[in-house]
Amino acid sequence: MISLVEFESQPVVAAGVFSQPDHFGVRNAHSNLFAVAGEQEFTFVFQEAQIRLRAWPVSYEWSYGDGSTLVTSDAGSALPGDGFDVETPTSHVFTETGDYLVGLDTLFAGDYSVDGGEWLPVAGLARVASEPHVMSIWRSERHSVAETCLENPAGIGC
Repeated sequence: MISLVEFESQPVVAAGVFSQPDHFGVRNAHSNLFAVAGEQEFTFVFQEAQIRLRAWPVSYEWSYGDGSTLVTSDAGSALPGDGFDVETPTSHVFTETGDYLVGLDTLFAGDYSVDGGEWLPVAGLARVASEPHVMSIWRSERHSVAETCLENPAGIGC
């Protein structure tokens, strides 16, 4: 039987963490964050037996860096275009400007086969931490202007 300790000692690749827009967002707007992880398979020798081990993501534990967390079975996904201010299952609204380290732990389930035999479940889930993802959150301002930048090159936003 493969223990959880043995399962966690395998080189399970952490989920990639991505954001839309890439690494920045606007205060009080949805920042789309999502994970990319897939099934992985390993072969190794354990107690003189050939072991095949499969691992697949089942849960994502987000820590947004501002004290907010989310646990979900949904990895999220990229949106068409820049994904700006669109609520998604894994998006987050930062209420203050600044730089935040977004953390993600992915929980992987697994099963194994000994010497080509039947697949057996691993008891427990392996926790794999991703590299922190930096989000810079900015503020935005709106201004009404009467002239284009061609008419007034020194105008707001020109």
